[in-house]
Amino acid sequence: MDDDQFYPDWLYKKLIEDDLPWDQKSPHNLEEFLSKFTLHDSFWVGVFHHVAFDRSVTLAFQWDSVWLPDEVEEGTSHVDDWPYLFVQLNEVEEVSKANFVELDGINRAIGGAEIMKLEGANHLAIDDVYGGQVNVVFKGKHSIIALNPDGSVLEI
Repeated sequence: MDDDQFYPDWLYKKLIEDDLPWDQKSPHNLEEFLSKFTLHDSFWVGVFHHVAFDRSVTLAFQWDSVWLPDEVEEGTSHVDDWPYLFVQLNEVEEVSKANFVELDGINRAIGGAEIMKLEGANHLAIDDVYGGQVNVVFKGKHSIIALNPDGSVLEI
């Protein structure tokens, strides 16, 4: 990794080319995942909307391993050792954000996330610790995968 880069090379390539190993996704659905794991203190990598080819969105996080069960990943406060978490949402109807203010180069840490079903659609809300919120409304399936810092699949 180049000293000027914040993320590993494989991450840039896999996100831009939409080439994550979804065939090795977690068996958890989003509701189960959020009841078992937390996004608390994880950092946003970004929201990647693949409008060129479909109506999917990939949410990417640097997943705070401090809050993970030891059988999944040994907790560490060293950010370079944190795994990456990806959530792909299909048949996305809307992506919105609220209360985002400039933080002068500070990465936005997640406070929490919840999902609910309203009027035939899933509504995913992710709040950050600075009052910002990302909301995604989708009707399709979703997939979850975690990758280690070296790009290998992390079983969750």
